[in-house]
Amino acid sequence: MKKNNFPICHVFFAFVLGIAIQLAPPKIWATETQDSYAFMSAQDLYDALSQQSQVALGYMLGIVDAKKGSQPDESCFAVPWRPDADEVLVNAYLNFWPSIADFSMKAPEALTQMMTKKFPCDS
Repeated sequence: MKKNNFPICHVFFAFVLGIAIQLAPPKIWATETQDSYAFMSAQDLYDALSQQSQVALGYMLGIVDAKKGSQPDESCFAVPWRPDADEVLVNAYLNFWPSIADFSMKAPEALTQMMTKKFPCDS
């Protein structure tokens, strides 16, 4: 009677595959929608929005939505309530960024600053 070694082979194969995945370069795992825009600089956001990147648009809208309202420095901003709000926000950022162009600034900080100046709360 012959012994079946296939279960041991399957376990060994899964183990080797797991090791290979762990050792794979991180760039292989990264996709544009996940890691590439995770910590975007304000300049990178400007460049991506200038090229009409849908990923950058989603990133911008997510930050604006998450941070809307009162800020820790007692400033406040609101998101425009209109059908073309995404276009209005993109244009506002594209016009705002060249006026400050602080290359050390991260996108969330620049967006908060822009929103506070361009779309303050009504008080």
